[in-house]
Amino acid sequence: MLTELSITEARRNISSLYDKVFNAFQPGIINRKSSEQVLALRADLQKMILSNFSLQPKIISEADHSVTLALDQLEIYVNGSTLEQAVKALIDDLKFYAQDYVKRSQLFLNAPNRRSHFPYVLRVRLCDNDDEIRDLLELE
Repeated sequence: MLTELSITEARRNISSLYDKVFNAFQPGIINRKSSEQVLALRADLQKMILSNFSLQPKIISEADHSVTLALDQLEIYVNGSTLEQAVKALIDDLKFYAQDYVKRSQLFLNAPNRRSHFPYVLRVRLCDNDDEIRDLLELE
């Protein structure tokens, strides 16, 4: 079982809670009311948990010599005149989609065809820059 604190206890002991979560690697649950819970977890551990949610776009060489990247998990498809241009477009689309998903999370999390995107979106949102997003793409 994880340590659980009320929001009042968490507020009063924020430094101790932070030390347990960050330094001792002990996730904790913060409760508000009887049904609202949030999980406090180190970001690096969250990245590790999400590492199995792989973003591997299919690379499709088109007849016109352009390149299409198909990321079926998120239903994102981009085309560029070169692989590098297509990768840049995919990174931009991923950032836009992840930002939009978070802004309208109640809509997306209640949509049956979008709910499963959440771990991928969180994985993208945990990246600090475009190079980290590119690394997520697991391109050869």
